[in-house]
Amino acid sequence: MTKRYSYKLEAGRIGAGVITLIAMGAGCNHAMAQSQGQAARVAGVTGTQFAFELALAQVAATEITAPAPSPAETRPPYADARPIPKIIRTETTPGTDGLTRGTSYLEADQVINSDDDVTTAVGSVELRQNGRTIRADKVISNSVTGVTTAEGHTQTLNEDGSVQFSDKITYDDNMQSGYSENFASIGRDNSKVFARRLEQVSPDINRLTNVIYTPCALCVKNGETQDPTWSIEASQITQRKDKKMVFYNNAVVKLKGVPVLYAPYLWTPDPELERASGFLPPKISADEKRGFSYEQPYLWSISPYQYLIISPQLNASVNPLLNLDYMRRFYSGTLHVRGGFTNEAFFDNDGNRHGVSATREYLLADGAFKINEDWRWNFTAQHVKDESGDPKGDYANFFERYSIDGAFDQVGDLSVDSRQLINQFNVTRQVSNAYFAVTLANFQSLQVGGYLDSASGTSLQPYAITSDFFPTIAPQVEAYWSPKSRILGGQLTLSANAIGVYHKTLSTQAGLNAEDIGAPTGLLVQTAGYDTNRFSAGLNWQGDMTTASGIKWGPFIDARHDYYKVSNLDGQGLTQDISRDLATAGLNISYPMYRKFKGFTAIIEPVAQLAVSPEAQVSPYIPTEDSQSFEFDETTLFSFNKSSGFDIYEAGSRLNLGLRGELRFKSGLRVDGLLGRVLRNDIETQFMKTVAINGQSYTYDASGLGSQNSDWIATGSFDTGAGLNGYTRLRFDGQTGRLNQGEYGLTAVRANTQATLRYIVNNVLTPGQIQNYYSGYNGTAFDSTLQAARLAQLAANGKLKTFGDNYRDIQLYGQHFFTSHWGVSARIDRDMVSDTWRKSTVSVIYKDDCSWFELVYQQNDSALTTRNGKSSSSIFFRLNLTTLGTSPAKVNDVR
Repeated sequence: MTKRYSYKLEAGRIGAGVITLIAMGAGCNHAMAQSQGQAARVAGVTGTQFAFELALAQVAATEITAPAPSPAETRPPYADARPIPKIIRTETTPGTDGLTRGTSYLEADQVINSDDDVTTAVGSVELRQNGRTIRADKVISNSVTGVTTAEGHTQTLNEDGSVQFSDKITYDDNMQSGYSENFASIGRDNSKVFARRLEQVSPDINRLTNVIYTPCALCVKNGETQDPTWSIEASQITQRKDKKMVFYNNAVVKLKGVPVLYAPYLWTPDPELERASGFLPPKISADEKRGFSYEQPYLWSISPYQYLIISPQLNASVNPLLNLDYMRRFYSGTLHVRGGFTNEAFFDNDGNRHGVSATREYLLADGAFKINEDWRWNFTAQHVKDESGDPKGDYANFFERYSIDGAFDQVGDLSVDSRQLINQFNVTRQVSNAYFAVTLANFQSLQVGGYLDSASGTSLQPYAITSDFFPTIAPQVEAYWSPKSRILGGQLTLSANAIGVYHKTLSTQAGLNAEDIGAPTGLLVQTAGYDTNRFSAGLNWQGDMTTASGIKWGPFIDARHDYYKVSNLDGQGLTQDISRDLATAGLNISYPMYRKFKGFTAIIEPVAQLAVSPEAQVSPYIPTEDSQSFEFDETTLFSFNKSSGFDIYEAGSRLNLGLRGELRFKSGLRVDGLLGRVLRNDIETQFMKTVAINGQSYTYDASGLGSQNSDWIATGSFDTGAGLNGYTRLRFDGQTGRLNQGEYGLTAVRANTQATLRYIVNNVLTPGQIQNYYSGYNGTAFDSTLQAARLAQLAANGKLKTFGDNYRDIQLYGQHFFTSHWGVSARIDRDMVSDTWRKSTVSVIYKDDCSWFELVYQQNDSALTTRNGKSSSSIFFRLNLTTLGTSPAKVNDVR
């Protein structure tokens, strides 16, 4: 047996040269890594801190991901998923290698101490301190000169598992300098750095000579190493820690060994900084609107917790737009502010100016903060100034004209319809049995109301629906409380809700009148900006029991008192006070049945809910604003009050019935479904829609929920467990059985394929579509003869046409690779009613282990992007290089 020598040296007792050799070996200031016992020859493991970051200095800061857990920290996947506490090494607490901070360990086959203060360790030498390890064939340390050298198969391992290789490492402690020859590293992401020499000139200056970096695989063909897909070479890279900068000479970017970019001298912020100021990748585009456009973002790192991105957009055909993006992190939350401004006239999609130049600007701000464990608050501040000077409205397409992304992303507690901005302030308290929230909000609409130049036969200047039409909410208060213990075998909840809704004015435009938003029918002036104040107090008790035979049942009671104060009903201050008491009592009952067969298991569960409420207390002065939009589907089938808000409360006696089923096969296939409907003692008029045709009012059941026998709800889904799943959600007419509304989806995931196909259809016409039909609209124009025929048919049979093409959409999101390198991708959205493409793309892809090349064709038929009535289309090239660009778009199940 070979005898091994080992030394454990306490803090302050090891030679300075050995300590600094350990630091020099990894090229960083502080040690990090573990190893023990006989030295192993390591290859193909994870990467470097110093060389990796320096070689990538020209592409800005690069963060190494969190260290992999050590074996002592690793737990099986079924273990409790709570975070694993990180072991922090101190002077008294050892790290994962058993050594405390400052304590060092030296091990070798042979250790020789000479009379001239030279220590030589020979044979599988291992030096450890603070979690970092150097392995070498020989280490020589001279305590007099301060020079320590490690040579022969030198490896440096760090606590995160990273490793570097070199032929020789030398450090002069007196001069505080050192060097490493023939340095190489393989990174955590398989990136590679090679340097002829790594030199520490001083504690603040490090230098790499003859550097090559690539994240690509190095393949050998016919005995020769092939050029990687891309690489970066530099004759010299210098890190100046005192200046917090990195300077490099003769940098060359190569594609398949061919130089494509050369920079004789560059400098960037030090990548060892968590964040540093510097230029970000530019955004370059060309179109008919702005001509050639170049946007160059600059990141100003104000502090470790805040930054400002200044991003001027320079356009060939229109004036510049200055964009600003500010982010600040506080101990309690985050503030994010985006904004921009310009001075320019309106320009259409062909680049033609209209009107005069004016200041145009936007603001998109949000913040979310935690006060303590129970309380939090957040806000959004969103606004666009894009004045047209026309009383019809301001322009609606500022974000489209300047290609500003993410303007309509949903943030904050309140969500809004598409193309709306919201200013809101929310304060919330939530604990296990109580909830309290206060909200203030108002809105700005960028929904297209029409075109200022439509009288001339063109549609180039879209204007927005006036924001005065949308209310201000000041405030909305919600409160819920439940005792922690059950009462009479059920859960009791007490609630309070109050809201103030204020309108500036209403409109007589189509889609903007009082009736369309649920204004009180007693509103005497249809353009009056009426105001509503409501207070509600409620009590809800839900029982939940199970019999010995497995029947689940539970009674429930819901009671509520509402008080309304509605003012400005006539524009002159007319006010009405209304009170009402509402209640529902009922019973939930279900009987899940389970049976196991050969090869599969079946579950069938009939479900029923009986709910009884007094007849509706309808007042002409109570608005229905918060109950205008709701879906009758499987999620609301067993809700005793299917209204989406407070203004409508479901009345009468009704029986909600359903049958659930599920099949589970041993092969992994799972199939489930639901069929159900609602039976009433009488028509629920509150859920009916009214439409005026030729001076006469007609009602119809648009939701499928207002008739005595509701529409049928049917859902189903399957999952093969092998990468194929699908679903369907359908609503069939309760009288005719025809499909009123449906959604179908299919997703496939294979080794080389990801795809989701979705088809959405609605055959129930809106009141506006019905009015257009009886006005003689034939899809392209109005026809008086057609109008007369349709009105005569309505007068003869009294049956309103409510079935037709409301909308039909087909969407495809897919990606398929025919080989390991070549593939295609598509994101398609087709409006089948208008026969137009929404923003859709198809592309051809080439990829390898370190790059992604994509040729993309994009088409958009939306009114805000068309040119002279024709589709907006473009072809562009997308290139992503690993670590240099964003990853290509992922295709996900969009269900």
